[in-house]
Amino acid sequence: MYKNILLKLSGESLMSDNENINKEKTKEIAELIKRVHDMGINIGIVVGGGNFFRGRSHQDMEAINADSMGMLGTTMNALALRDAFTKAHIPNTIFSPFDFHELIEYHSDDELKELYKSGTVIVFSGGTGHIGCSTDTAASMKAILVGADVIIKLTNVDGVYDKDPNKYMDAKMYTKLSHKQVLDNPEIKVMDLKCIEDCMLENKDILVINFNDKENLIKVLNGEKLGTVITSNE
Repeated sequence: MYKNILLKLSGESLMSDNENINKEKTKEIAELIKRVHDMGINIGIVVGGGNFFRGRSHQDMEAINADSMGMLGTTMNALALRDAFTKAHIPNTIFSPFDFHELIEYHSDDELKELYKSGTVIVFSGGTGHIGCSTDTAASMKAILVGADVIIKLTNVDGVYDKDPNKYMDAKMYTKLSHKQVLDNPEIKVMDLKCIEDCMLENKDILVINFNDKENLIKVLNGEKLGTVITSNE
């Protein structure tokens, strides 16, 4: 069982058909994180901002403006998670690469490592803080920072496929891939290549599971084999 995890949580997982942040969905995620926390697992979360704004989808805008708007979206999501986690009595803190003064307390890298190892759930907002970098890259950077054993990408499909399963009925799902296989085969789209490279160099697994069923996270943390694992281990 993984003891130290980094969850890659999409902004879309917080939204409903008519709300950018849905109270019930956010509460459901908080209840799930409480169960994982009570298992004695250390948790970091990199949250996306796609429920508000996806910078790379707006090619007509200057990158600095589009990416900045996306990073602000992740910050709003982090604040929503902080509220839900606090109500669920989960020790938590937000990290942001930006100075928000009274909104978000500043933590150094050493403080973040200590908080993570002590059981405080850390929500990483703002991506990497740099234009042109995705939250995938933020996930690998933060996993390396806090010493997570694995990045668990929570998505809306069962794992990694050879082509888009929403478009092709004959799409084949992989149960296991190496980092090198993903890097050598650009048709395998799972996370940004910088994230895959970082994880290969640091020997960190990536696990991709379907988050439509929230129990899947509990199942894999209890050792059940679900989804796709990307690893350099035999």
